Amino acid sequence: MKRRTFCTTSLTALGLGAMGTRSQAQTKPIEGKHYRRLAPPQPVSNDKGEVLEFFWYGCPACYRTEPSVKQWLARKPAQVSFKRSAQIIHTISRSHQRMFFTLDQLGLSDSLHTPVFDAVQKDSSALQELPEILALMGKLGVDTAKFGQVYQSFAVASRCRQADQMMSTYGLNSVPSFAVNGRYVTSPSMAGGEAACMAVVDYLLSLPTA
Repeated sequence: MKRRTFCTTSLTALGLGAMGTRSQAQTKPIEGKHYRRLAPPQPVSNDKGEVLEFFWYGCPACYRTEPSVKQWLARKPAQVSFKRSAQIIHTISRSHQRMFFTLDQLGLSDSLHTPVFDAVQKDSSALQELPEILALMGKLGVDTAKFGQVYQSFAVASRCRQADQMMSTYGLNSVPSFAVNGRYVTSPSMAGGEAACMAVVDYLLSLPTA
């Protein structure tokens, strides 16, 4: 049976509500409600702390989560690493996934993450075909010849396959989702909102990894 995945859009308060307030920030997240434990734990590249964000450029909930992610990045401990992984939600997201990993291969995924997100969410750019993607990259100052070469490379195809496998390995069926230290997964829909989700991420980073 083909596994169905979808973009989570529900931001209903689920226990923690807007965890950003002082009283709510003191509420301990509940396992099985605000986050879940991975079994078995997955390997991480940074034993001092690692957060993975699973997203899709075409997902409105992912886009709404970005301001909270940026606020969290501004205050996260320096030793904690943060990585994004573009996921396949349905057929039209495949080109977005390849585009993200191309930018990542070129070292541009951080600097161009917001402009690409804006192009999809604000300007309603489909970005399904390479010519359209190259047109956007040209506007953003990217070497389009190099981008096109990397876009169709084995290295990017391999990273896309690895990302697809991660969806299965982490037991994900929606985005946005966040994996912490290879042991826990949370999301805005689980935590009760975008800010609440990043507060849960902070809590999970504080848990022992042994």
